[in-house]
Amino acid sequence: MPFIPSDGVDFLLKVNTATAESPNWVTIGGQRGATLSMTAAMIDASNKMSGAWTTSVPGLLSWSIDADAVLLTDSAGLSVEEGRQKLLAAFHSRSLVHVRYVRKDGSKFQGYAAITDLSEESPHDDVATYKIKLDGSGAPEEVNGTKQVETATVAGTVTTAGNATFTLTAAGMTGSPKAISVAVALGDSAAVVAQKARETLAQDSAVTALFDVGGVGPAVILTKKIAAANDNSLNLAIANGTCAGIVAAATSADTTPGAAPA
Repeated sequence: MPFIPSDGVDFLLKVNTATAESPNWVTIGGQRGATLSMTAAMIDASNKMSGAWTTSVPGLLSWSIDADAVLLTDSAGLSVEEGRQKLLAAFHSRSLVHVRYVRKDGSKFQGYAAITDLSEESPHDDVATYKIKLDGSGAPEEVNGTKQVETATVAGTVTTAGNATFTLTAAGMTGSPKAISVAVALGDSAAVVAQKARETLAQDSAVTALFDVGGVGPAVILTKKIAAANDNSLNLAIANGTCAGIVAAATSADTTPGAAPA
């Protein structure tokens, strides 16, 4: 499938001119460009084992947006841009402004930011422009969704060696519902079976494409890698395949419902 380049006009910068509870998102009029940057401060972790090279690890995260726009005025030469007026007011009052970056696919990146630069440029080719620099305050709201967590609990002791069957149903997973065989031995406890199941699931590429596999004791826990709306179909069923002694469980527990980013 060929890749299709994105058109810059489809990336919009908006500012909330009302409240967080009842927002009114206004597009920055005359916008010509917007750049979203996310960075991680690097922490110096150099030590005697580093040799001649600096060793660093990622530290605190930050985000910012740089944009430029054409000044919009009426016939009398007065600014008529609501979004810019909101930015000016926030800048002079030294308050945070609620901004939203909208991508071509409709996904949104938003949060509160401080206006650290709002500069107007003298007309170039008879077009006056201004530049905006927004430095994010705290985590952007896009990353505040909830990752769904599903828990299956193994019970019983293996009385006949063979394969237990763990059947995973998940929206968007290749092969769903997918029956995964887990080799178990005579006398394996619920905790041992669960550990073997975790190891087997963690080796399945279809599973690990969507989930992190974890849990302790008899619990097999699947955590979505990405925060998204709750998948009501998500389920990890347990059954005796060619083994015996495990307590069959047709349904697992939706431990933490998923929620899409705000």
